[in-house]
Amino acid sequence: MSVRKHVAVVGRPPRIEVRNPAGSVTVEALEGAEQLEVRVEPLDDAAEQLLDRVEIDVREAEPDRADSPTRLRVTVPERRLLRTPAFAIRITTPAGAAARIAVASADMELTGRFGALELTGASAELDVEQGTDVHLRTASGDARVGTVDGRASIGSASGDVRVGRALGPLQLRTASGDVSVEQTADTVSISTTSGDVTVGAATGGAVQIKTVSGDTSVGVVPGLRVWLDLSSVSGRMDSQLEDDDRSGDGPPELTLTLRSVSGDMRIHRTTAAPVARATP
Repeated sequence: MSVRKHVAVVGRPPRIEVRNPAGSVTVEALEGAEQLEVRVEPLDDAAEQLLDRVEIDVREAEPDRADSPTRLRVTVPERRLLRTPAFAIRITTPAGAAARIAVASADMELTGRFGALELTGASAELDVEQGTDVHLRTASGDARVGTVDGRASIGSASGDVRVGRALGPLQLRTASGDVSVEQTADTVSISTTSGDVTVGAATGGAVQIKTVSGDTSVGVVPGLRVWLDLSSVSGRMDSQLEDDDRSGDGPPELTLTLRSVSGDMRIHRTTAAPVARATP
């Protein structure tokens, strides 16, 4: 099959916009890179026939404006007769790029360090290694975010969501999908209906979790003064923090507010190392 390519030299991290209903979107952010490379490959006959209608629009940065980045927009045709063409879009960019990507059933993978990210998908799998600010919405696809240096807002219907390190405020909502956050360092708000929630290591700030029938598990690093506010109608509550020798000394360094109807709650100690906060 044929392939569309484009290469541009950029002086600073670009802004990328991609729309691709079916297939895949892969973006790789490379430290020290100075080029923006785009490759679009058709994955079926319908896409092959529409390859020349793929739009690859590159707008160069304004040289007299220090805050003006190169802008890349990639848009593919969404339908041919009754078929949705499938394209594989691969982009290589300098690290720190901002991206706005919308897909339907196309899987999305972003590797490397990114700036602000706005990602939406339907049944797609979404995978992000690192972003400064991450705003992600998906319906039934699973989502994984490695590290968020700033704010994050994540929403899912039935897909599972997994976050590695949340260094800034995190807001996460799901319906039936499970939620897992490995480490937190700021305010975390998680709301789900029937999904289970796991916070591996809370290192400070506040953790607020609301569930209906899902179970909740929160790990707390040693040495923190913790304030517990727990409420469940019929679920069991189990806390291993009763013997905390710092529980009454000064204001709390971590506040846990957990609400549930029928889900069980478990709070335990963890030996995970504290999360380092991002440097502005």
